[in-house]
Amino acid sequence: MSGLSGPPARRGPFPLALLLLFLLGPRLVLAISFHLPINSRKCLREEIHKDLLVTGAYEISDQSGGAGGLRSHLKITDSAGHILYSKEDATKGKFAFTTEDYDMFEVCFESKGTGRIPDQLVILDMKHGVEAKNYEEHSVSEEKVWKDNTSSL
Repeated sequence: MSGLSGPPARRGPFPLALLLLFLLGPRLVLAISFHLPINSRKCLREEIHKDLLVTGAYEISDQSGGAGGLRSHLKITDSAGHILYSKEDATKGKFAFTTEDYDMFEVCFESKGTGRIPDQLVILDMKHGVEAKNYEEHSVSEEKVWKDNTSSL
């Protein structure tokens, strides 16, 4: 007979919550958001390994109501200054590229306009490696379903 006796240990909600976090964690969307003042530039830098697929989605809210000729630009470059993605008058979109070397990449948003215009809200969601590949495959399958549905109309 073992020296351990008594009631079984009580298990609270913690193990269940931990299990759910583990199972759902990879599916959670982690995006960064920030405010971009008029006539300013904000850049984010990230080191990314060689031969990785990088995908991203962005949205820039225009809270000016079209006043002041507000324009936003997005440019993604590597450390040598090579342009990997560029979009003038960016509002919402997706991008993808594959890295050739281990490098530092820079994602820059720039706002240009005149007058008193509220800051723009920028939301950026980037994925790389396996996470990006799964996201890209999911997007392709959604696009195929959409095309199949519209062709039957």
